[in-house]
Amino acid sequence: MRKLSKAQKILAILLIALLIVTVYIGVFGMKTVASLCAEEVRARVIDIVNDSNELLQTKKMFYEDYFTVQSDGNGKIEFIKANTGLINQVNMLIQTEIQNRLNELKTVYLHLPSGAFSGSALLSDLGSPVSITAKTVSNCYTVFNSSFESLGINHTLHRFQIACYVEITMLIPSRSVVCDVTNEILVAENVIVGEVPETYLGENSTTDYLDLIPD
Repeated sequence: MRKLSKAQKILAILLIALLIVTVYIGVFGMKTVASLCAEEVRARVIDIVNDSNELLQTKKMFYEDYFTVQSDGNGKIEFIKANTGLINQVNMLIQTEIQNRLNELKTVYLHLPSGAFSGSALLSDLGSPVSITAKTVSNCYTVFNSSFESLGINHTLHRFQIACYVEITMLIPSRSVVCDVTNEILVAENVIVGEVPETYLGENSTTDYLDLIPD
């Protein structure tokens, strides 16, 4: 059996070392890289949701556009009527705006420190930047809800919000990552002066969207 030359031995050692490093990065390093990429994409999605709130503000709609509060002569709230047509339109407007912006985020170019590939949290911020291209597929759905919070005797804060849920599947070299983003947009709020029935306020200071009479 022919003996390997010194150069061949060095080459074999280098190839084995390269294989070990490649496997290590693939198993441990890319886990850290995937986590950092997910956080970066999540931050961008939150910015998209916040920007959609700015779109809503341009519509210049107020609490009275969404709800009508009716009280009797004694100051007791008889009913709170919701303008469900407008609420559904706003909900669809926000969902469409977010989804359109997410569709523009299909390819994300990221720059991560080379230390992130070490798999060590201590080294993840060190080293020269390395470019990573991530492909994303995102889906958004929104639901509206409101809550009542007692502010004292005969004063109740009514908040109307849209909850945005975004699921992102991100593809980076050697693996895929799924992350979720949840954020709420405050659409309108109002302090209701008067005695609110328990069917609206509930036993706790804050309740879900309950017993509102649709328009």
